[in-house]
Amino acid sequence: MANETEKLTINLGIVELAQVDVLVEQGIYSNRSDFIRTAIRKQLENHGDRIERALTPIPTATQKDWLRAIGIFTISKEELEEFVKNNEKINISVIGMLILERDISVELFKRAVNKIVIRGKLVASDELKEIVKKES
Repeated sequence: MANETEKLTINLGIVELAQVDVLVEQGIYSNRSDFIRTAIRKQLENHGDRIERALTPIPTATQKDWLRAIGIFTISKEELEEFVKNNEKINISVIGMLILERDISVELFKRAVNKIVIRGKLVASDELKEIVKKES
């Protein structure tokens, strides 16, 4: 799951595509997809500061501390139980993929999570997906 990919379809002008093909023919890139992935990574690096700022939603008086992650992040039942035990609620912001382990109940989730913002994919039980969808 760590290398999960999504298929993307793009439209390029014939001139741009021909230029990409020349670079592939010269061995600079192994194929068109390699060129496109490299170009996207470069743009993501260029805009890294904007992406970082997007991780931190504007806090309110009750939502000052956020657990923030870029990439693939997993939350376990035990971690949420620890927040409940300490009488705390967590705020979560993820760009990438958030995995909520299957043994997390809706009740525990509601008791432990104050706010959740996911830009990307959520892997969780159908019940938790519905809760997150309603709160987003």
